[in-house]
Amino acid sequence: MKKIALMLAAASALAAPALVTSSTRAEAIEYPYCLSYIEGWSGMIERCDYSTIEQCRMSAQGLSGSCAANWRYAYGQPQPVERPVKRRYRRVE
Repeated sequence: MKKIALMLAAASALAAPALVTSSTRAEAIEYPYCLSYIEGWSGMIERCDYSTIEQCRMSAQGLSGSCAANWRYAYGQPQPVERPVKRRYRRVE
């Protein structure tokens, strides 16, 4: 009986890491707004994990921080291309 219990424990120990790890790759998510605040001896802290400016401002109230646009998000995203406006002119006769 001890031998079977030991074999089950060994098998579960070997199988556990395979169950925990996943094959999908983790990717960093850039959000459009950042909160900057000073925290003790750490100095300036920048947290860029806010989807809206309102979320950032609500968090900044308790930390005496400020919110700004995330420059990594702004320059990392493809910018829309503005097409020239096609003007229509009427013939004047």
